[in-house]
Amino acid sequence: MRKLVLVAGLAIFLASCTTIEIREDDLFDVKRTIDVQTFSNTPYEIEELRILTPDSIALEAWYITNPGAVSTILYFGGNGFVLETSYHIIMSILEQDVNLLVFNYRGYGKNNGRPSIRGFKKDGLAAYDFLTETLNIASEQIILHGHSLGSFIATSTSNQRRNKALVLQNPVTDMKDWTETAIPWLLRSFLNFEVDSTLQENSNLKQITRVEGPLFIVAGRDDKITPPELAQKLYDAAENTSTKELMIVDKGGHNNLPEITSYNKALGKFYATQLIKSQPSVDRR
Repeated sequence: MRKLVLVAGLAIFLASCTTIEIREDDLFDVKRTIDVQTFSNTPYEIEELRILTPDSIALEAWYITNPGAVSTILYFGGNGFVLETSYHIIMSILEQDVNLLVFNYRGYGKNNGRPSIRGFKKDGLAAYDFLTETLNIASEQIILHGHSLGSFIATSTSNQRRNKALVLQNPVTDMKDWTETAIPWLLRSFLNFEVDSTLQENSNLKQITRVEGPLFIVAGRDDKITPPELAQKLYDAAENTSTKELMIVDKGGHNNLPEITSYNKALGKFYATQLIKSQPSVDRR
């Protein structure tokens, strides 16, 4: 997604005489790394895992436990997510007093396989099944959390497996919506997109109508990759949820929400609220 936005930006640059300011900070794309040693002097315990998918791909995964935690978060990263460069994401979730299962998709990190939406969906179901069948985590203790592209996978998994609640962070609706909102209107008449049929078939707007459990949708007000309008559309389309919340984070971009206090407070509140609700988990089996 980032590549498409950059191409659009380049087109604007080439088509105009606008002066583009380049600051020193623009040169750096800092990603703080994390590994199992990061947790050696913390209250958390981490287990390195390999999760086997139905088509025999062994996915790198970390299962991180929090003393006294009841809920477990199954996290679905975006298209740039890799375990080792996701310090802020992982710590943001763990600080909410929950356990966390996080994994690399096929073709990412050291995993074999070729990245594809269909393959990612298999990865998501395999991770969920590992939680319930291998780690014996009860479905009513599992909250699904997807970021960006991972929002597709989280919603798909939610519609196929029992779960307590669903979090969609900087979510996508579908490719048609995304190109209309993320690409400046000035360029739309000059750009034609040929969208792969597989991408066209995957619509979060359709999937969200089947979600029945608690739903929290959050987006950054300054997100230029998946603008907050997409989050609003998903919120409006989610007509069958038991409860739903929408939060637009001031000064929030596409990747920095885990570093913003208001987001972390709201996320922690949503996670905690699921513990005290008496309703059963949503059964999708």
